[in-house]
Amino acid sequence: MKTLFSGLRIAIMLVSGIVLWIGLSDRLQRKLYSRGFIPDQYRFGDLYNITNLEQFKETHWAEADGLDENDKPRIRSNNVDLYTIGDSFTTMDTSFYAGRRNHHIWLGTGVDTVALDPEVHSILVIEVIERTIQERLREHYAELYIDRGFQIRGKNRPVTNAASNTGRSFWGNTLNRQINERLEFLLFNSEAALKCKEVKAGMMLSWFGRTHPGSLISRDRQFLFYEIEADPQSILSPFTPLTNADIDSVVINMNRIRAHYLRAGFAEVYFCLIPNKVTVCEPERHPHNRQIARIEQNPHLKAPLLTLSRQLRHHPEWYHKSDGHWNASGKRLWLKYVNDMVMRWSTTLRSRRRGRNPVEQK
Repeated sequence: MKTLFSGLRIAIMLVSGIVLWIGLSDRLQRKLYSRGFIPDQYRFGDLYNITNLEQFKETHWAEADGLDENDKPRIRSNNVDLYTIGDSFTTMDTSFYAGRRNHHIWLGTGVDTVALDPEVHSILVIEVIERTIQERLREHYAELYIDRGFQIRGKNRPVTNAASNTGRSFWGNTLNRQINERLEFLLFNSEAALKCKEVKAGMMLSWFGRTHPGSLISRDRQFLFYEIEADPQSILSPFTPLTNADIDSVVINMNRIRAHYLRAGFAEVYFCLIPNKVTVCEPERHPHNRQIARIEQNPHLKAPLLTLSRQLRHHPEWYHKSDGHWNASGKRLWLKYVNDMVMRWSTTLRSRRRGRNPVEQK
């Protein structure tokens, strides 16, 4: 009997150790998910993962989010190389772009060193989500978009890939706020556990009008939002007042980023400012600071823009019900704007020689 209990204790300790090890390592958890050993933590959407509200559970989230072969361009440019810098809104494979060659950097995760071909147009598009504009395009703009952006072989100084090294370090990812979330996922992500969470979340919303911390629900209870983008007390919210000086600072830094890459040999640098989900789905929730429109209309702005926001504001259904990101329809809009711009550059070679930008959009 003692041997049995001893073996049982050892087995429990081993299982506990394995669970703890997986919970501490986000890299290991991603590997296990990619090989089918554990389910995807965000398979129903990140806002469902936060709230567990059953009415926002997208059981076919992957299908609504994914692109397919039909979304790839039928015609590709033979004289435009496309470079993109973006975040979690622009994670699609580069084969969906119409450039001769397509390069992408997920902001903050790595640095790419490239050699520009002088025989073609090299175009850079920088995508920024609304809630991060004041965070990324103010005092840290050079570190993010220049030091960690595209490095031109033979022109830029060597850059230490600090972000990438940190991401690959096991201990660099252990003591962070996501550990509890990962452990909870590993232990309580079965269908039975999720059903219990859904019942609890539904009661909390029905009885107290509350959702789990980290999320907020629209007043008509049709949309979920990240708390950081919908709470007017959050500095990342579109409901936080911004002065003209705040807008001017962003515009100045956008111009500086553009000037840097033009000097490096790029033909043009575009910015694309993506509105928050709450800006599209419930803009009247509180007085809105109109940050994107004010940047677009700023007379000092020199960088051309790809302006998706005007169309997006008419299509709240282009954002996931259970997630803070756009779905495949939003991605297709992004690809249309980017690929149309690429093809305009492709067919206006003589415009560059005459010193004109053939595709400036403001």
